[in-house]
Amino acid sequence: MIYLFCHSGGRFNDRISSLIAKVSGKVELLGKVGILGKVSPEFISSHLDQLKDRGYLVFPSALSTEVCDRLMAFALATPAQVRRMDDEPETAGKRMARYEPGNPLAVRYDYSPATLLDNQDVQALLADPSLIAIAQAYLGCLPKADVLSMWWHTNFHSHPDSEAAQFYHFDMDRLKWLKVFIYLTDVGPGDGAHSFIEGSHRTGAIPANMLNKGYVRLSDNEVLSHYTDAKQVNFCAPRGTVIVEDTRGLHKGSTVEPEGTSRLILQLQLSNSLFGATYPAARIGQVRSPALAELLESSPSIYDCYRE
Repeated sequence: MIYLFCHSGGRFNDRISSLIAKVSGKVELLGKVGILGKVSPEFISSHLDQLKDRGYLVFPSALSTEVCDRLMAFALATPAQVRRMDDEPETAGKRMARYEPGNPLAVRYDYSPATLLDNQDVQALLADPSLIAIAQAYLGCLPKADVLSMWWHTNFHSHPDSEAAQFYHFDMDRLKWLKVFIYLTDVGPGDGAHSFIEGSHRTGAIPANMLNKGYVRLSDNEVLSHYTDAKQVNFCAPRGTVIVEDTRGLHKGSTVEPEGTSRLILQLQLSNSLFGATYPAARIGQVRSPALAELLESSPSIYDCYRE
């Protein structure tokens, strides 16, 4: 799939995705209210055009302070995997530890999808009608929830780390998808802001000389020599901000500067199918969110990735 994407400039993904859209059903969400607002035809159309054109949407402070506080408390109390860094052996990625503010052990800490799936606030976000409505409109079909993650980026060192996704790259886990990034900390210029090249998600927008390298990390100089500085969007924003993005476009997490503050981010993904990469199995156990319980009853296939 990566080979076909790179050699077709994205046309292969477009054609298969259009076929999926023709045979897939949809869920009715009009009138429901989510963290991004009330779902209506106007809500969908106003955001869909920008998403198709630019590749991203930003909703500042969309997630409430109370939910941010609970997810922060969860993150500080829950052991995470200390991700291996570029200069470490493979065995270094097997460490588990709680993140201690001001005393990081590595650049990145990752929380397991299984642990996240048991959290009521995460379950509610997975069933949020405004997020599902935007994804459904963009994908043209009933979305599939997958690739759930949450992580810290820290100031353990000041140079970018490829294992922590701090170099530009495109994603290619699925045929077509949207990622939802939720800032759980305030993110300023030195705090590891997420960066995206506007419009690079569109078919043919990544130049052939980059695609010919395959699925690799790219330096800032290499990327910015092709795109103007105005196309590089650095998402500095308050906690609770929601970024909806087609990460087929070039993106990265910036390095946290020595005096910067560690960044905590929650990520959801909504895809048009589960074809592609495989991940460790994670299942929904106890359903703690009424919204999730409702969708598991009415549209269970959204959560095929997380059901027995």
